[in-house]
Amino acid sequence: MEDGQGKKVLITLLGRGAPIEFEYSNEISLMEAMLCQGIYFSAACGGRGTCGKCKIQILEGNLEITPEDKRKLTESELRQGYRLSCRAYPVQNCTIRLAASDEADFEVVAEPGQVQSILESMQDEEYGIAIDIGTTTIAVSLVGLTSRNILHTFTTINKQRAYGADVISRMKASNEGKKLILQESIQKDLLEGIQKVVEDTKVNKDKIKKIAIAGNTTMGHLLMGFSCETLGIYPFTPVDISTIIRPFAQVLGSDYLNIPVVILPGISTFVGGDIMAGLYACNFDQADRPSLLIDLGTNGEMAIGNKNRILVSSTAAGPAFEGGNISCGVGSIAGAICNINLEQDKLTYKTIGQMAPVGVCGTGVIEMTSELFKAGLVDETGLLSEEYFDDGFEITKTTDGNAIVFTQKDIREIQLAKSAIRAGAETLIKHFGITYEDIDMVYLAGGFGYKLNLEKAVNIGLLPKELSGKLKAVGNSALGGAIKYLLEADATERIDGILKGSGEIHLSNDKDFNELYIEHMFF
Repeated sequence: MEDGQGKKVLITLLGRGAPIEFEYSNEISLMEAMLCQGIYFSAACGGRGTCGKCKIQILEGNLEITPEDKRKLTESELRQGYRLSCRAYPVQNCTIRLAASDEADFEVVAEPGQVQSILESMQDEEYGIAIDIGTTTIAVSLVGLTSRNILHTFTTINKQRAYGADVISRMKASNEGKKLILQESIQKDLLEGIQKVVEDTKVNKDKIKKIAIAGNTTMGHLLMGFSCETLGIYPFTPVDISTIIRPFAQVLGSDYLNIPVVILPGISTFVGGDIMAGLYACNFDQADRPSLLIDLGTNGEMAIGNKNRILVSSTAAGPAFEGGNISCGVGSIAGAICNINLEQDKLTYKTIGQMAPVGVCGTGVIEMTSELFKAGLVDETGLLSEEYFDDGFEITKTTDGNAIVFTQKDIREIQLAKSAIRAGAETLIKHFGITYEDIDMVYLAGGFGYKLNLEKAVNIGLLPKELSGKLKAVGNSALGGAIKYLLEADATERIDGILKGSGEIHLSNDKDFNELYIEHMFF
């Protein structure tokens, strides 16, 4: 068998269920080939070799060690045959094992306030389905339109994560020829969720009358198959962010249901239908006193306002809050270290599901930073003490003996993320012309905000201490808004009112934001 581009070789894949064999042509990376086989795993960097999350282990055959392998993997891992699949191009038959963490059990906050499913007394004559398409996760809720109950909710990973953790990576992938692949990926995930809630509840699907979808602008574009060419370049022009109403088959690519699908409108390219839904869910358009809504995610969308006017903005916080770009970072999966305490040099931690530790998720990253700062092991500039500067602070070890460490680079990542959020929120408050004292409530949206230890978030300056008594985690407010849209007769009118009363502040060229961003880099 000769080496060479395009030469077909046989790949035997172990690691999840029964072995899989497939023919591979090395014109594409091994990661892309596995995705084509329906083998999903997260690739936070979109296959650029920078996140290290697509690890495989070569058991038979050979894979060259690349510069990216050397940067992201230890000498021990390289000797054991670990490689990054996004940088791997096999030229001979080989057997590999998936070593990347499986996100199938990703912990997802679904209903607002984490309401539990209600499967009893389902006597509704009509039903609706509310959907939140998050960049990381998807939630699908079946709602009784007469009982007004959330009857069942299905949550899953947005498998577009294989093409990058953030919207910029997804835009780039779409613009580089993967638009149809990304559309089919989200259609498949949504259809699976819709079928699951119908089958689990055994409702007559003919009684389902409408579907409402909330999601950021990029997710909406990818679902509809719109071009993302103008989303990521100035002046950042979307194809369509108005309310979109289309037949089920046109949106989902399936004839499973014959009903209209409504995609809730966005305010701008960077403040989409998910924030619109959150503002509606939190009744911003009916409030006398101003409140603040912050979605603590990769994109860091936020809004401030009341019934008279609303200002919105977004800031590139990066994926650190979701475990991205962190040395031993993982998503909110079983075994992710989510809670950390450091008292008198003794570190204790908890993991999701009380499983053996596999890495550190976003809440663990915040808590680790706070505990190191409180213990004096990180100074106000973010400098880790000399003792741990080179190799990082070891939290614990995995079951296979690999150290889970927190490094100087990780601290810098959280500084960038928390500074972007804090500076963005303070810039909005300043432009609105009020002070902390004037704010009635601060709503923290999303799964990260729901699980966040607020005291530790304030300790590192992610949130100002002046607002400590006004912080309220509201869970999945985007899904909450989509549910409310299905139930309320005046939903369209109220959402139109929010749109008309909203203005956007662009932070990239805002003098106040840039000054605050530098200031809040410190702890």
